[in-house]
Amino acid sequence: MKISFFCSALATIAILSIPACAQAISIFGNKVPQIPDVTSDAAAVTLGVKFYSTQAGTIAGIRFYRGHKASSSGYIVKVFTAGGQLLASAQTGKDTCAVPCWEQVNFASPVSISANTTYVASYYTANGNYADDTGGTGFASAVINGPLVAPASSTVGGNGVYTYSTGFPNQTWQQSNYYVDISFTPAAPNLMISINPTNPVISAGIALGTVVATVNVTWSDGSPFTGALGFGSPYSTDGGIFALPGNQIIVNPSGPGVSGDGGTTQNITIVATQ
Repeated sequence: MKISFFCSALATIAILSIPACAQAISIFGNKVPQIPDVTSDAAAVTLGVKFYSTQAGTIAGIRFYRGHKASSSGYIVKVFTAGGQLLASAQTGKDTCAVPCWEQVNFASPVSISANTTYVASYYTANGNYADDTGGTGFASAVINGPLVAPASSTVGGNGVYTYSTGFPNQTWQQSNYYVDISFTPAAPNLMISINPTNPVISAGIALGTVVATVNVTWSDGSPFTGALGFGSPYSTDGGIFALPGNQIIVNPSGPGVSGDGGTTQNITIVATQ
């Protein structure tokens, strides 16, 4: 006799845990730069930051600090791959808040990013006057907030980055931090179920209480599963033949056994709830 497993992470329960994991976060939060406005440079410039996330997710838009001078022509925000491929851009014709403040310009739709992959977020301003903390107050060391990491300049060939154009920012100067940021939402983790062995074959004379398979459950982000396992629709325990103490599927000691099921396939459904 063979057993066929149908595994289900109970969505109505798992979804309840998503909001706590899916709040938008940023690299710098509401931190105020020590040098919020470089008044000596009023040239048009694109300023950026190299970053990665240890979790996959989406970027709603680009955040950036403006310390003194508002822009009469607005801003252009972009996100690139580390090699300079443009993934998304957006534009605003005016400031989105009263300077000094953290501006935010959102993309038309969120941009998906992969885990542990470097990207570049940037904004273009036609009148310079950008924030710029250098050296020890810049990217001499990495900035980390939750899954978000802006690496130290020395580890990524320079961070932050700039260009005196609307293109890809790939120049660096004295480990400068121009306070370019992202609004990032980590992907909601999913429950993942595996059975070992996947399709066990058991004999008709197997004893009641015998372990026939082990159920393994994890979250897709690698965090441990602390919920419960059970049987559910559509096949449940296949008429009470099987039981599930802990994470082991056994021949139900209180059930009918399998003596009359030789040569058949028994279907059961395992449900994980968190």
